[in-house]
Amino acid sequence: MILVAGHWEIGYMTPIQEQYYWAWVLGEFGVSDWLMSPVSGISNYAKQEVNLREYHTTQEMLTSCKEMSRVFFEPKSHNGGYDTVWLSDFKHPEACVYVFGSAHFNPTLAFKREQDVIVTIPTLQNTGRLWANQCVLIALYDRMVKSWQS
Repeated sequence: MILVAGHWEIGYMTPIQEQYYWAWVLGEFGVSDWLMSPVSGISNYAKQEVNLREYHTTQEMLTSCKEMSRVFFEPKSHNGGYDTVWLSDFKHPEACVYVFGSAHFNPTLAFKREQDVIVTIPTLQNTGRLWANQCVLIALYDRMVKSWQS
């Protein structure tokens, strides 16, 4: 089982619009549990496929799945000096929570535990300009392709 946890891009757009960028991808890749912070109160249009649970804080969100291993996705340019694994070298755990930040929030800095993994999606420029809802698509596609090779 996998979970996807993220943070709304408050200011860049509204959750009522952003939900489409997340929910379509999650539904397409069979992810049924989706965690977001902060609470927006939106009604998830894809609730038949994807169960959206919102939390007031990141701490509350990550505590809800504290027994699962965490995989943080961070741009190489903003990794806070942590050791990262390139996505091409990453072996996806069978069960985990994939954690994504937002343009203005890096959850790795405050919430990474010693056993957690940080994965970087390489790009030609490595400037960190991918949105979290773009990164989730890349991560889930990578997981699917690597599962075919097992």
